[in-house]
Amino acid sequence: MRYIRPFDRSVAGPPVETLVAAEEGVGCTMRLRRGAGSVDGADAGNDRFVLPLIGEATLRGAGGETVARASELIVIPAGAPADVRVAGETLWLEVIAPLPDGARAQADHPAQVVAIDPSKWTEGGFAYQSLTDRSRGSQALRMNILQVQPGSGSPDWHIHAFAQMYVILEGEMTIDIGRARVTAGEGTLVIFPPGVVHRNFNASGAVERHVTFLVPEPAADDIFDYAVTIHEHEAALLTSIPA
Repeated sequence: MRYIRPFDRSVAGPPVETLVAAEEGVGCTMRLRRGAGSVDGADAGNDRFVLPLIGEATLRGAGGETVARASELIVIPAGAPADVRVAGETLWLEVIAPLPDGARAQADHPAQVVAIDPSKWTEGGFAYQSLTDRSRGSQALRMNILQVQPGSGSPDWHIHAFAQMYVILEGEMTIDIGRARVTAGEGTLVIFPPGVVHRNFNASGAVERHVTFLVPEPAADDIFDYAVTIHEHEAALLTSIPA
């Protein structure tokens, strides 16, 4: 699997590019789309999301129209009717995430636009805010937007029991995946399948911003980060069986 996937952020180019395919086993399909388009109707089996990167999209509903601007999210829970219109000169992500086994569509959660709260960016070096989770009717994944100040980063070496994906919106992030170190800049998709050891940090002199996807969303009592020790040489054998 390619963990680091740069993409062209221009609005000119192929109208649809698949960044993540369903058969890759990370719990969703992610398409990069350019120009005018729409998402409409209801889908009882999938949560759907529209994330403009450049330009804007409009959600139409009984209460009128709501505009989602760049980095704001349109959440369409499974079973909810959708009427989303995207104008030309727009670069946007369309994400489709199947409901987990046993989950059902929740008719009481309508499609909605989730805006960014600028006040959240005052909360320290690694600040984030939730864009969607179970409280907004999304049962398939959690999506956050994060702002990372220079010198800040994730926990040290760790793994997750879920897939984690980043889309870099601004700045650059340094990422260690095992012994490989890469720098992911604006317009890069980063994929950590479950169990892949990694860490990431902002080694630059400028703010970095990214959207992160957790698929599936961990339960409230699940362990989020499993710490991992990296051994430069062959590790010592256990001398007793852990309790």
